[in-house]
Amino acid sequence: MDPVSAINFAATILTVVDFSWNLISGSYKIYQSTTGTTTDHAQISTVLNDLQTITKSLRSNVKGNNAHVKDLKKLAVECAEVSQELSNILEELKRKEGNKIWRSLEAKWKSMRKEKELASIEQRLNTYRLQLLLRLNLMLR
Repeated sequence: MDPVSAINFAATILTVVDFSWNLISGSYKIYQSTTGTTTDHAQISTVLNDLQTITKSLRSNVKGNNAHVKDLKKLAVECAEVSQELSNILEELKRKEGNKIWRSLEAKWKSMRKEKELASIEQRLNTYRLQLLLRLNLMLR
């Protein structure tokens, strides 16, 4: 076997080992979890619940008809929609009822497949958060 093929083979083995380790260790964490989800997803869910409460308050408690208030309410509605989308995905990624070992493995597998989508939605939420803060600062002037 030539050196390039050997390095390529070793890299492939390392990739498989890394993937397997992430899958197994993540499954074990979900298996031990009382919530049926990873700690990261549980933390995100807590932040999402707070964000949904805040956006609901912004939509209903902010009074006025000027442009800033209208834009703030529009941002709050859009932010609530995106946070609900993320919340729905996180709910799908929770461990289902049944054989706890296999369901934990299934939950981690789904979570690994949705990582990019979750990151994208989190980035959109961060953008909305910044826009809401900017709008609130403009209103407080």
